[in-house]
Amino acid sequence: MRHTLIMLAMLSLLPGQAVAEIYRWVDSQGRVHFGERPVEGAERLEVRPQVIERDDQVRQREANAQRLVEVRAAERALDRERLARERERQQSVCNGLRQQLAQFDRRIFWYEVDGAGRQVEVPRARTEARKAELQTLYQERC
Repeated sequence: MRHTLIMLAMLSLLPGQAVAEIYRWVDSQGRVHFGERPVEGAERLEVRPQVIERDDQVRQREANAQRLVEVRAAERALDRERLARERERQQSVCNGLRQQLAQFDRRIFWYEVDGAGRQVEVPRARTEARKAELQTLYQERC
């Protein structure tokens, strides 16, 4: 670990631009070759980094492109949030349907209050129809 830190410290003292030596030579068949190691008859080429000046129009296009990237990132974030809310809402609906279906497995008789305020038993056919309706909803949505 200590050696690694010393090595990193030494590397940080090196100049920022690395200079590469490139050699060019022609072989006996007349083909031109380039390489990093010198061979007999190779000439050393000087390679300098190319500096390109950008005008105001190019800088403006770059700024516009950056703004577009930022806007699209914001849109994707909003879409992710919207989808997360939609998944939560869907999960809530599915949980409610599961709870309603579970009640059909626990209860044998169902009752409702009629117009006179009396509690009357719901016919079995209506109970089964409602259960089938809930199962269809659950299969479609969940």
